[in-house]
This record gives sequence, structure tokens and C-alpha cells, in this order.
Amino acid sequence: MPDIIEHSPELKMTAPAQDSPEMLAGFLRINGELRKINADQIAAMAAKTSPKRLWEGPFVQLGNSKVEASFADARTYVYKGKEVDQQTHLGFDLAVTEHVPVAAAAAGTVLNASWLGIYGNCVILDHGMGVQSLYGHLSSFDVQEGQDVKKGQTLGKSGQTGLAGGDHLHFSMMVDGRFVNATEWWDPHWIQDRITRKLRDAGQTGAAPAP
Repeated sequence: MPDIIEHSPELKMTAPAQDSPEMLAGFLRINGELRKINADQIAAMAAKTSPKRLWEGPFVQLGNSKVEASFADARTYVYKGKEVDQQTHLGFDLAVTEHVPVAAAAAGTVLNASWLGIYGNCVILDHGMGVQSLYGHLSSFDVQEGQDVKKGQTLGKSGQTGLAGGDHLHFSMMVDGRFVNATEWWDPHWIQDRITRKLRDAGQTGAAPAP
């Protein structure tokens, strides 16, 4: 909590003392209020999308990763035996080893490479036409805002910054600022049927050249 509060001046709060009565109230503000602020910030980035499609083919899951938590998982938070909060997990928690290199799931442009509330050190890529991907809890960055990246290029290393209980990558997909199920975007058949074919039928066959 102290690290998150230090990086979140919008909360206008100081870190409570360890095991103090204020600890729970502080956590609930982070898990609720800050989470909502971050969601609004991410949604606002949809306006920065390229009008051109910057990627080709399916997106790629972090290599050799185990899914620790899935999209739309319902989470219940318990403190001293009592339920204190509920949230919906809008992404995938992917774990390999500590500080594993995190690769871009598809080609795009870096919209964010900085601290982002509950996501800690966070990279957000724009893939064009309203499609964006998020990589949270990183321990370090290898890219900067405005940089064009290729599919598979290292964005940083996994970590446990932000609201994370262990080293892993939080990965999310967004369309027009709304979180969607990344499983579909990892599926080549879904991409072919739901994206490529529909763009072809609409007369928009070409993606932008790879950076």
C-alpha cells in the first residue's frame, strides 16, 4: 500500500501505519476508488488510437506462462474472517518466473510506459482501430511512450508493482476503451472469422506496415 499511495497523489492520502485500523480503509480506497480512476484513464486512451490497423494475425500469450487468474473472475476480499469487498478481474494473470521478459502480444505504438495505479509499472500498446493491450505489474521498462514496437519485442520485465501479490504479468485487451476477453484475441480462428474476414468484407484489407 505505501508504494501505491506514494505514486497516487490523486487519492490525497498518506500511508497508514502497518496493522493500524486505517489499513483496511486505505486498502478499500485503493481497491475501489483508485481502480475506478485507473479504468477511466485507460478508457480515455482509446481516443488516441490510430485509424489504421497496426497488427496482423492473432495476439500472442506470454510464452510458457501459466494462467493464475482469468478474465471476469469474481474476487472476494476477506479481512479478519469477514468479507470487505468484491471486484471483477478484467484481464489475465500470467506467471512464468521472476522478472521474465514480457513481449508485445502484437505490433503497435506505446501509449503508456509509466506507473498506473493498481497496475503499477504499466505498458499500454495501441494496435489501431480502437484495439489496445495492457501489461501491468512490471518491474522495469524497455520501451518509452510514442515508440513503435514489433510483435514479440520486449516491453519490460514482469514484477509485482502495484496491487500484486507475487511476480506475474497482468494482461488485458481493450476495444474502444472497454475490457474484453483476451482468449479470443489469442485464437487465430477467431481473428480470421471475426476480424480479418469482416474487414475484408468492409473493404479494409490492409494493415499498416509493421514498424
